[in-house]
Amino acid sequence: MKKLIFLLIIIVALGGISWLIFNQLNQKVPIVETSIENWKFYENKEFGYSFKYPDKFSNTEQLAQGYVGGNVLIDPGESSIIVYVVTTPHPPLSGSADLTIDGYAVIFSPPYGDLKSGISIYKDDNLISLYIKNANGKINKNTDELIRKIAYTIKLFN
Repeated sequence: MKKLIFLLIIIVALGGISWLIFNQLNQKVPIVETSIENWKFYENKEFGYSFKYPDKFSNTEQLAQGYVGGNVLIDPGESSIIVYVVTTPHPPLSGSADLTIDGYAVIFSPPYGDLKSGISIYKDDNLISLYIKNANGKINKNTDELIRKIAYTIKLFN
């Protein structure tokens, strides 16, 4: 009898675990736009870089005073892409690059707090910073995926 009860408990537990796994796999997760064909084009000739970004970032604002080399691209109520260039002395790259673009080292920045995720490009004496800041809170898998997709569209030139 004890073996039968134990067997029933195991079967119920396995059924519950299977149900949880099945429901987790079938949850709809928002998908980051997969095609970049309709993305907009951003270029900064002064500092020699360009990249593509999703069409939903429809508004452009100037950077705050003291920042140079970029703009803030706004997805109203959701997030913004902030790009700027550090022209003053900055720490050198420590360790290896995550990616190389046109011969320049690129690192993916860890999220700062809950609000942003980005990349840093070590281009000569300049450090080009591009990051996404969420207006509504947490960095998630889709935010990191988006910054990586943008990174692979970056072109560097003189």
